Amino acid sequence: MPKENEEGRLERKRRFITEIRDRKCRHLIEPLLHKAQSYMKGELPPEDVFKAAHYVARYGDEITADFKKKPDVILAGIAMDKNRYITEIGDIAVKVRHGDILSVFTDAIVNPASPDGKMANGCAGAIKDAGGGEIEKEAMARAPIDAGTAAATGAGTLPFLHVIHAPTIDTPGGASSPEKVRAAVSAALALADELELETITLPGMGTGAGGLTPDDAARAILEAITAHEAGSVSSVNLVDTAGETVDAIVRALEAYDEENG
Repeated sequence: MPKENEEGRLERKRRFITEIRDRKCRHLIEPLLHKAQSYMKGELPPEDVFKAAHYVARYGDEITADFKKKPDVILAGIAMDKNRYITEIGDIAVKVRHGDILSVFTDAIVNPASPDGKMANGCAGAIKDAGGGEIEKEAMARAPIDAGTAAATGAGTLPFLHVIHAPTIDTPGGASSPEKVRAAVSAALALADELELETITLPGMGTGAGGLTPDDAARAILEAITAHEAGSVSSVNLVDTAGETVDAIVRALEAYDEENG
């Protein structure tokens, strides 16, 4: 696949930002819609609807103003608000965020995949739900994907270049280990370099169904990034919806910085 040009990257940024804006607008407007419907049924006085409309108008103006800025300014503002920890490991910038891996602008997201390529639940299920079933179909066509290896597919309707599928288990439903997480992250980074990607985003690999504690998973991820030889990847985002996993990653990076500062 040819390397992405600046025009293509800018278009992806715009798509990503539009999706964020639309989510914010829906989150703001839906309660007003419910109140208006309740009023029409005679369940609310009109002043409750007017108050909600005033709230929507005030914060809607802020959203409109925020999203009129240049794409890079918008993305920088989001990162400033959301990033929990930022450091460098060799030539790679490492950023930690508590949230959804789909909410970060990146070249590829990493799916801690099932070896058979199925994307039934958890992080994989969320990726499929957001990006479409063709991601799973392509992953299954590349199966089996052995633990310690990685395979890239398209990203469906998501504003990314690829989904990188990197299993941390040997069999569907099996247990993970720190060694398997290290191997999976290493394989994902190597494949990202091969694809000439600049940024990738990983969740807490091996936790959840894999059975690893957040601290064990965090140390394994850090060891893989530390051992990675410099390539095209210049930024790695570590993002998870579980607060305890994010806390463990931050602790591991703080310890790394203290030892290597």
